[in-house]
Amino acid sequence: MSEDPEFAVLVASVGERRIEVDKVVRAAAGLSVWEAGRWLVELPAELPGSRPFGEARRVVAELRAAGATAGLRCGWCARAVDPGAPVDPGPCAEQRWLSAPCPASF
Repeated sequence: MSEDPEFAVLVASVGERRIEVDKVVRAAAGLSVWEAGRWLVELPAELPGSRPFGEARRVVAELRAAGATAGLRCGWCARAVDPGAPVDPGPCAEQRWLSAPCPASF
């Protein structure tokens, strides 16, 4: 088990540039054109698969640049995290490794 939590990428809405968001979703989640199209219809939703903080933050930045409303959720404590803003450094509700603070807290 890793000492770092995995992060879920949450997508709330597509915005006006659906095709660009679709491309980012397909690249990030490895979905087919059909799967990504079906996934985008069911928003808000969590992008399939969890990611390390750095990768999840990059995917959120790409989604936002494409016009989507997106954010992160910590896999340890389920806190919603805005990758562009500092997070309250308080302890995670269910932190598994007491010696390893959540990377989103920095």
